[in-house]
Amino acid sequence: MNSKKFSEAMSELDSKYVDEAIHYKKKKNKNPFWIKLGAVAACLAIVIAVGGILAPFSGGMIVSAYAYGTNEEITAAGAVMNSGTISDSGEMKGQPLMFYLSGKDIATVRFSCKNQQINFWDWTEKRDEYGNAQNFTVAYGEDESEYYYLTISWVPNAIIRELTDNEDSTIAALPEEMRNDIIVMEITFENGKTTTKAITISLLDDGRFFASFDDYQISEEDTFINRPDSEAIGAAPVIEDNYKEADPNEPEQIVIPNSITFTGTIIDNVIESLVPIILVDVEENSGLSYDKVLFELTEEQKDWKLKTGTWVQIVCSDFFQESTPSIGNLISITEAAPNDELKIADEAARAYYENTVFEVVSLELKSQTENKIIFSVCASKDGVIQGPNRTITLQLNNETWEVVNEGY
Repeated sequence: MNSKKFSEAMSELDSKYVDEAIHYKKKKNKNPFWIKLGAVAACLAIVIAVGGILAPFSGGMIVSAYAYGTNEEITAAGAVMNSGTISDSGEMKGQPLMFYLSGKDIATVRFSCKNQQINFWDWTEKRDEYGNAQNFTVAYGEDESEYYYLTISWVPNAIIRELTDNEDSTIAALPEEMRNDIIVMEITFENGKTTTKAITISLLDDGRFFASFDDYQISEEDTFINRPDSEAIGAAPVIEDNYKEADPNEPEQIVIPNSITFTGTIIDNVIESLVPIILVDVEENSGLSYDKVLFELTEEQKDWKLKTGTWVQIVCSDFFQESTPSIGNLISITEAAPNDELKIADEAARAYYENTVFEVVSLELKSQTENKIIFSVCASKDGVIQGPNRTITLQLNNETWEVVNEGY
């Protein structure tokens, strides 16, 4: 037993016994041999007790949770998250809670979110991923260096929807079951042992979020845990270069392909520090909050600086999920071709909102297949821009684009 384990074990002893030991006064005894023998027995008892204390942890069953980006440990005492807030109007700034688990030899983790939704992203591109889900199971594996890149985001869609759609709603007026949530994690280790942890989240009156992480005992009332697992979603996000070579303190190096797609026209080019840069005039329906964007070109893209006046489609990342001052890395640039189906779907989406309380400020294409088109919608209500953007999905039925889903 090394000094660290012994220290950890001693910290588990009741302070009453420590206090008694400190204030112990030796009594006269005519049988010093028996005293010594008793002392040996006491030491043996302590060793046995220490072994018992350490036994549950000998299988590597210690799991911690950390806020992603800040690497601040989320403890049982809890802390106010500094990564995101929400306003009475439903406008969300930043990310309320994004975390990762730390431990050893974790085989699987089953996540169950009671009231809101969670997203799981694997920046190593090795595992299935889940978006806007409530229950799912993730395979972790023995390589604990990868755990940092397995991130879970808590997404308070129900809160945002209530504050956005109901102009009379405020944070203080929200019901308690909506302001509080819990993510239960059923963890199985490579040696077959299990433990259950949970993160509890509370929305404070000032729009900040409070979170704590501790052991959890599942009860019969936790029926949300019995919901079936969600299906995995598509391709994993990508991390620049090799994820093991990435700097954990620079999470902006992580990019998500196709996160932003828009069209525009190249109107100028410049050279800065030998790097070619183009200026793109963004089309009105692209859903960006500004009209013009600068992009640095890679060696493979440098010919585009000569194509002033070309109508192009830009695919780029958004490191910080913000639109200003920069939307991120230029992933690809291609000459845009006429898209009649996209135009028809755009008109159908705008017509849909004419019968709602929302007014369309702009539509941004999120994805397009032969039979399905998804737009991100920047909408206003009574002249006030709503946030975050809504999503509308249209499907081609009998040569007609029909709305099949709309919301956050």
